[in-house]
Amino acid sequence: MEEDVSKADLVCCLLGPTPTLYQSERNLLEIKLFAYICNELTKIFNARYSEFQRLIKFSYYQEDNMCSTPVMQEIIKDILSTNEYSLTGIATHTRIPEEILTDLIIGINNNPTFELSKRIFELHISVRPKLYDEIMKKIALEYLKSN
Repeated sequence: MEEDVSKADLVCCLLGPTPTLYQSERNLLEIKLFAYICNELTKIFNARYSEFQRLIKFSYYQEDNMCSTPVMQEIIKDILSTNEYSLTGIATHTRIPEEILTDLIIGINNNPTFELSKRIFELHISVRPKLYDEIMKKIALEYLKSN
């Protein structure tokens, strides 16, 4: 059933049949979706490390620290792993200096601005559209369950 949900249906589920929103309401919706997507991506990225953690028998404290990897750091690494963009390509496409991207990747900057994060997300969406389609389906289905 989940496969039958179209993008237009998802928007209708999230916004209702006539989405006439003021700019402030659109901003709040964008922030809510951003937070939800970050949460889902964190689960996906953390799942990559769960087998490793099990093999080396991390304690819960160590596991919690390991799982606190910043989402933007993982997103940039994921973009690079596709080989569609180099670090220079990401910098050019997002208009973010390479030095800032490097700081994000190595963990010097763990708190990028919302605007910077948004640009990185937009590129990641273009590189991994199926991933984001699945996340949006999950958002819509959870929204329908809660109403």
